[in-house]
Amino acid sequence: MRMRFGNALARRTYAVLGATSGRWALAAAAWGAGSLGAGGCIRLSAFSCESSAGCDATPGGVCTVGGHCAYPDAGCVDGLRYDEHAQGDIAGTCVGPIDAGSTTVADPSGSPTSLDPSAPTTSDAATDSDTSAGESTSGADTGTSCGAAGDPCCDTGPSCDAGLTCLGSACSCVAQIEAGERHSCAVLYSGEVQCWGANDRGQLGASIEPFESSPTLALAPIVGDPIREVRAVRHTCVRSEQGNVRCFGANDSGQVDPLVPAPATPPTPAAWIPSANRLGNGVSFSCAADGVSMACWGANGSSQITGVDPGPGPVFSGTGPLSSLEIGGAFGCLIQSNTLSCWGQNDRGQLAMDPVLAPSLPGPTLMPIADVSAVALGRTHTCALTVAGSVACWGRGTEGQIGDGLGIDQIVPVTITLPPEASMPMAIEAGDQHTCVIDDAGALWCWGSNASGQLMLEPDEFGFDGYTLVPVAMDVGAVVVAVTGGVTHTCVLTDDAQVLCWGTNAEGQIGDGTTNYAFAPRPVAIDCGG
Repeated sequence: MRMRFGNALARRTYAVLGATSGRWALAAAAWGAGSLGAGGCIRLSAFSCESSAGCDATPGGVCTVGGHCAYPDAGCVDGLRYDEHAQGDIAGTCVGPIDAGSTTVADPSGSPTSLDPSAPTTSDAATDSDTSAGESTSGADTGTSCGAAGDPCCDTGPSCDAGLTCLGSACSCVAQIEAGERHSCAVLYSGEVQCWGANDRGQLGASIEPFESSPTLALAPIVGDPIREVRAVRHTCVRSEQGNVRCFGANDSGQVDPLVPAPATPPTPAAWIPSANRLGNGVSFSCAADGVSMACWGANGSSQITGVDPGPGPVFSGTGPLSSLEIGGAFGCLIQSNTLSCWGQNDRGQLAMDPVLAPSLPGPTLMPIADVSAVALGRTHTCALTVAGSVACWGRGTEGQIGDGLGIDQIVPVTITLPPEASMPMAIEAGDQHTCVIDDAGALWCWGSNASGQLMLEPDEFGFDGYTLVPVAMDVGAVVVAVTGGVTHTCVLTDDAQVLCWGTNAEGQIGDGTTNYAFAPRPVAIDCGG
């Protein structure tokens, strides 16, 4: 749950720090930023440019004639996708042919060149050569294998085989990771979704097993409309490239299908929001936005689907363009022009107001923090990352979720101090009761609940390791690109193309093929195909 991964970390997905170089940019424009503890991932990158030298979020970035960064994406016919935070309608879309079949870009020296969509690109050159998708390319200079999933990126020719992207030092098929309450999911560049963990509510999609301890296909890609984002809590929702939303899993409050509430529901289209570009899940509600309005559906006991409608909706509210939509337990937040607004439940001060005076808010309300680039929502706490790189949290803090060392609830944003050895925070994600940031060196710092080892903490001298009130280092053995947190497990994507998870594993939610708890990172066996 990116409370995106995101995740929430991961939620995701991603948020962009426009003033910061994009070492921690994720290559797929769909990476999204974190939902309830999501997912999954947060993306930070330069998205406007004067030359390709400024498009350094991931290898192969180019500056298009319109001055917007685009990055390799095997899901695009022409092999490139605009950054999701580019201005206007091009944000997150595939780069198409311009001026009779060519796109003018600037090379690192600033000289214009022509990128012919019919010519080999980072993502499709392998198809145009003797190397087919899924086969590794022989290293021209060293004779070593490169280009396949998990292999080093090639120094010459296409960096990776078709359907893969060079993620730091290795070729990856994973575009986004997302931790749900008791399951996890990954979006592949191919457009399919793989999930693992608990399936008692049908939250794994295609699987009919009570749980899956290894990744299994949840939704196959639709030809011409690949999946680009996933959000997960007790139910799972996906968003396709064309903006189609489908949800599946727990539906007791109509969070999957408001027309037919039921304990569990198979993949169901959200036909009321046909062109979504933002997506979010809470414990018992869902929201999606299309750049004009936001639709929410499901439970509304705390005004989480906004307004006075009793639910399950869908309920629509005008928003205009958003740079981020994040959902927590029973509340949500959105970012517009670096301004943060939130709504829904406020029982622990997660909306930065006294819960006695305002137990809930029926519509997006301005939060007392400026220049916000990313936001992460837990079950009952909120954390924000500013353009300048500072981190502030508020809401429930009794298990260290706030990270200020006090262990009490806070109803106003409190600035969090990272250890001196940490560099500038670049991404933020929240799990149910824990929070993590990735710094500019790729180090992971987390705080909050460790009830099931989701922070990998060793017992102290009193044998206590239930939580930490301040940020501590999480050593995963590699550079971290994305993080996502569930209720009692955490997952990361690293720059050597690994998905690693740890914490509770009773229902296979860390995806290592077992149901053994993991108090250290374990690799998830994502099937990259081929």
